[in-house]
Amino acid sequence: MGSFSYHVGQRIKKYRKSRGYTIEQFSAMINKSKATVSKYENGTITIDVETLYDVARALDIDLKCFIDYQPPVFHAQSVLPKNFYFNQPRAYMYYYDGRVRQLVRSLLCFSPSASGEGIDVMMYVGVDNFREPDRCQHLFTGEMKPYDTITHMVLTNQINEAEKMYICMLNPMHNRTPAVGLLSGIGSTPFFAPIALKTLISKEPLEENDRLLTSIKLDKDDYHLLRYYNMLVVNRPASLFLQ
Repeated sequence: MGSFSYHVGQRIKKYRKSRGYTIEQFSAMINKSKATVSKYENGTITIDVETLYDVARALDIDLKCFIDYQPPVFHAQSVLPKNFYFNQPRAYMYYYDGRVRQLVRSLLCFSPSASGEGIDVMMYVGVDNFREPDRCQHLFTGEMKPYDTITHMVLTNQINEAEKMYICMLNPMHNRTPAVGLLSGIGSTPFFAPIALKTLISKEPLEENDRLLTSIKLDKDDYHLLRYYNMLVVNRPASLFLQ
C-alpha cells in the first residue's frame, strides 16, 4: 500500500469514528460498498478525488485535512518577509496542562495559503511522538499572521467547529531561542470555560526535562504580574535556552 493512500485512509477512519458513523452507515452516505470504504480506510486502494470530496462533505471536514501527508517546503523570503523565525515547514509546541499534570506536545505544520496572504497552519495537539502526528488527540487548522516582533495564529478544531484556539507569541530575539506565547481557547473537563496557557514554540524538538517544565509552568513572577495588573502577562523565556 502507498504511504499517502494509507494516510488518507486513516484520516477518513478517524473522522468517521469521531462522527459516530459505522462503516455501513458511512458507505451508504457516499454511495460506496462497505468493502470499498474498508479498503479506502486501510489504504489498500487509492481513493479518487471526486470521492474524497464526497467524503469531506459527508463528514463536514475541510478537504485539506485529508491530504496533508507532506507539508510543502516553501521559500522563507517569499512567504515570510517580515518574520525570520517561522521560516520552515514545522515547529514544535509545548505547554503544561494542570488538569492532567503533564506536559503536552503538539506539532505545527506550515504551508503558503491559497490566497497568497498569511500562512496556513495544521496543528496536531497532544502527540505522543512527533514522528507520528496522526496519533494526536485533536487536529486544528487555521492561519498564521507573522509580523516583525509578534506572531498570531487562529485555529479551529476539525471535529468541533465551535472550538477555536488563539496563539499569540513574541518572536524570539535569537534564532535558537523558543518563542514564548499565550495559548487561549475553551477548556474542557473539569470545566467548560475560556482558558489561557503559557506555551513555548521551537524550531527543533526540545529536551523534555525539568528546565522545560519550569519554563512552561506559571511561576512567581507570572503570579505577581497577574495580581498587580489583573492580567496574565507572558514574558520571554529565561536566558537558560541560550546556553
